[in-house]
Amino acid sequence: MKVVYSPHHILHNPPKEFISSKVVAYGESPERAELIYEFLMDVEGAELISAETFDHGHFFKVHSTEYLEYLQTAYEEWVAAGLWAEGIMPEFFPIGKLRGHRPGKSPEGKAGFYMTDSCTMIVKGTWEAVRYSGYTALTGAKHLLMGQSSVFSLCRPPGHHAGFDYAGGYCFVNNTALAAKYLQDSGELKSNGGVKVGILDLDFHHGNGTQDIVQRLENILFISLHGDPDYSYPYLTGFTSENTSKNINFPLSPGITDENYFKVFCDAVSTLQQFGASYLVVSLGVDTFEKDPLGNFCLSAKIYPRLAEYLINEMKVPTLIVMEGGYNKEFLASNVASFLKPFFDHQP
Repeated sequence: MKVVYSPHHILHNPPKEFISSKVVAYGESPERAELIYEFLMDVEGAELISAETFDHGHFFKVHSTEYLEYLQTAYEEWVAAGLWAEGIMPEFFPIGKLRGHRPGKSPEGKAGFYMTDSCTMIVKGTWEAVRYSGYTALTGAKHLLMGQSSVFSLCRPPGHHAGFDYAGGYCFVNNTALAAKYLQDSGELKSNGGVKVGILDLDFHHGNGTQDIVQRLENILFISLHGDPDYSYPYLTGFTSENTSKNINFPLSPGITDENYFKVFCDAVSTLQQFGASYLVVSLGVDTFEKDPLGNFCLSAKIYPRLAEYLINEMKVPTLIVMEGGYNKEFLASNVASFLKPFFDHQP
């Protein structure tokens, strides 16, 4: 099984974030991807390959032109204005009618307009890391189209909180949406209705950015299993009341255990089967693990290979796994590898 990786991710290394009413070291650190990469180097069946580069036109299919231009120029403009050189951390968040249709001219106003929280920071190397994270997802999708049954894209920064025109939750470009759109545009038609792509988000946090983007696309179904937003980030999205023909949310209570989670997971897979996806993209977050500092589920490490095995046996479609969250560094790499192992074992 091919594992796609880019060392450019280390260029995004913010020093700190504001979360839970305090300033702490940035939780989504380069160490996360390096731990997974080094662990997989020793796993039988893992073929490590480098991310290729792609035309930026793919990015514009899932994000606004203005937002992508902001990501490319934000840090330089911020520093040129004499602001904090360590990085961009918004101080003002326009909501409702205040957001309007444009961000204004000040770097402070743009930061608040395009960023949804103060735990997401832009530093000098962020755009370079972000675009290669997108390339990593696109490379994985390309190899699916070349005949691979499954591929793992070790994307960093993650992407599922990045919406059509905003960043948040450590995310800047939505890697899963980017890959799904690429598969849809380049994939082989299996029906007259167009190429259908399913996105299954297993991260602890609701993929609000993916939901936002999918509403603007056709023939892509987004399904998310996540912590109840009444108690968990992103707090304001992920409720069943938001469900449409394009997205289905399964908010889950704090403390959920393996068996109850698996029952909901089976319902989600059944819905994907009914949708008739030709390709599947999995947003893999292992912050669902019982010891993760940013989650409140009680899932054991044993759940991850069980989920993967069920997906393989039930879906039977080319599958791209894209890395999202997971913040317990002691168990992060082993949990990711546990989810991937059934895919290694089922390679033709």
